[in-house]
Amino acid sequence: MTKASSFLFQAQDLASDDDAPRLRSALTAARECEQRGGPYPDEVQEAAQFAYELLEIAAPEVVAELGPPSWSA
Repeated sequence: MTKASSFLFQAQDLASDDDAPRLRSALTAARECEQRGGPYPDEVQEAAQFAYELLEIAAPEVVAELGPPSWSA
């Protein structure tokens, strides 16, 4: 299972100018959650799901490489 930060990191360059700041913010929060071993807040889970869906469309090879998502740190 792949952590949220992996999907957020990969998707940030593919996101529109409107979505990129939200993904960067969620990436920072996701990394903090992963370091302390805590659960992801809803905002991070939602952004990670958006990133996953964006990658499925724009870069399916990345999704195939990363494997299935796991939204719990």
